[in-house]
Amino acid sequence: MAKAQRVDEAAEVLTSGEHGDFISFAAEHLHIQTKSGEFKRFNLNKSQLLREGLISEMEAADVPVRIWEAKARQLGCSTHVQGRMFWKSITNQDEVALVAAHTEPSVRAIFTKCKVFYDYLPPNLQPMTRYNNVYELDFRAPQGAAGLRSRFIVMTAKSVDDARGFTARQVHCSEVAFYKRPEDFFLATLQAVPDEAGTMIYAESTCNGAGDFHHTQYLAANVWWDEIPPWMELKRKHPGHPDSTWYALFTPWFLMEEYGRPLSVSEEDFNKSLNRDEKELLEKFGDWISLENLQWRRETLVSKCGGSIDRFHQEYPSTDQEAFSASGSPVFDQQKIWEQVRAHGCDCPICGKKVRTLEHNDSPEHSWYEIVDGSGLEGGRARIFSSYRPEIEEALPGNGRFSIWKKPESKRRYVISADVSKGPTSRDWDHVCVIDIASMEQVAEWRGKVDLDILAETVLMIAIFYNNAVLAPEASGLGAGLIAMLNQTKYWNMYRRQTVDSLTGPTQTLGWDTNRKTKPAMVGLMQKALKDGYVKIRSQLVLAEMSAYRSIIKRTPEGHDSDAKMSAPAGKNDDACVSMMIANAVAHYCPGSGSEVRSDPVQAASGNHNEWSNDEWDQYENWSKKFKSKMMASQRRR
Repeated sequence: MAKAQRVDEAAEVLTSGEHGDFISFAAEHLHIQTKSGEFKRFNLNKSQLLREGLISEMEAADVPVRIWEAKARQLGCSTHVQGRMFWKSITNQDEVALVAAHTEPSVRAIFTKCKVFYDYLPPNLQPMTRYNNVYELDFRAPQGAAGLRSRFIVMTAKSVDDARGFTARQVHCSEVAFYKRPEDFFLATLQAVPDEAGTMIYAESTCNGAGDFHHTQYLAANVWWDEIPPWMELKRKHPGHPDSTWYALFTPWFLMEEYGRPLSVSEEDFNKSLNRDEKELLEKFGDWISLENLQWRRETLVSKCGGSIDRFHQEYPSTDQEAFSASGSPVFDQQKIWEQVRAHGCDCPICGKKVRTLEHNDSPEHSWYEIVDGSGLEGGRARIFSSYRPEIEEALPGNGRFSIWKKPESKRRYVISADVSKGPTSRDWDHVCVIDIASMEQVAEWRGKVDLDILAETVLMIAIFYNNAVLAPEASGLGAGLIAMLNQTKYWNMYRRQTVDSLTGPTQTLGWDTNRKTKPAMVGLMQKALKDGYVKIRSQLVLAEMSAYRSIIKRTPEGHDSDAKMSAPAGKNDDACVSMMIANAVAHYCPGSGSEVRSDPVQAASGNHNEWSNDEWDQYENWSKKFKSKMMASQRRR
């Protein structure tokens, strides 16, 4: 009975309000284990104080704490959030805290931290427990209703059904980027936490490339402070959704005191040795970063990152932009991209103002237009392609959505690709690219944000305008809807790919389908076209996106390489790049393509020939007529 009386006294002391400040409580009563194995008192570092300040401000404003954090590695985020939830659990009655980890070893590591918190408490502050195992600390009396009745539970993120089984007030989702089904888990978890002041859901993770659930949720979250910290560059571009109740946080590497080393030379000599990147860091972050941080950065860059600045940015990002940016290397040869920019890229006053083109740059004059239907007819499902009369109307430089470097020429054939956005309100764009098949030269592009039916008419009119061009829309996502609308017009020159069905055998399917097999193929063809120099890209936007297009190496939380995918870095678009790659790939498959290697040295894959031979024209006409007749026959059978 004496022990039960002591524990009851501990619960009374803990819930009396005497220990209502977490920073003081952690420094006085909580212990953590350092990387060297030493146990020491938990004094918050700079990154933890920044995080604590955000949580405290939200609590003081009487709003539910909902924070989505992207972070550098080893900054003590998980330790801080778990320590805070442990403190909440033992200083309040009936407080249920849940921590979700991505793997079983992580569950054990998290619970070990909680055990250290509990075991190192002074005896007079240790509440009694009913369960004390690898998954739960249950702060109830071994028997009866006495005690705090609070619980601290740890589970894996795959335990979606378990998350539905109780109501929690404090939830910590650790390493969200590595959850297998994060959407399902969050759907269950959010229902388990009341939308009221005093509750907290804290989601955090190191980054695993752009475009995943972690990335999209971070972009959608708002910023709590009126002034956005300088290391949250992405939130300046994407301030968040106005209806979101989540708030974003990013913690850079230099907020960790351990990431500093004594200067190897005098301060004066060190300042003289600063390179451009180091000067930019000092200018951008001011008092937040020190010369000692830069000394550590130099040593780490060489000793741990093999001299790779990309590797350093992935492990120790300075900004959220770096954190989500791709690891690995650029997909396309940067020197070849630069050669395209200078020799072939548009050098008009608007496109060329940020680049230095060569004196012999061969880009034609850039004109801006809008493409419209001059037939006077209204759209409708009964309308076929031959009823359209595309016309172009001049627009102010930089304002027209239809950019033209070369208008269609008689007896020339073109390929048109279309990369479809997710809708007018999305961050990406609808992008249409036009390539001359014989010269492999980009002659036009269209870029905008419109409804799908308007895009279908626009793409169709561009195809008709360019001599009934081969039309190759992206087939995935909303592209399937675009293809369905185009097919209703009975446009005969749609790109067809062959698919094999186990029942019907080989079949012809409309549009370009980007998948695990075709994506490497279209990327490889683009790399070859750039390397061999037989493609001419006019759009500086396309070239900029191609320059940024990277092979994103997915990582495990331990830092090991996993899968790789090709994509744009965080906060950037790749629609123009993808559209160009599709057009280039389809042009390679067309008879008479400038990518073909011929025996005639003048006609060898240089793209310098301006007209097809009669044989090439015959080959193309036979090829296109064959598809046209098949299409018309299939339409008649319907």
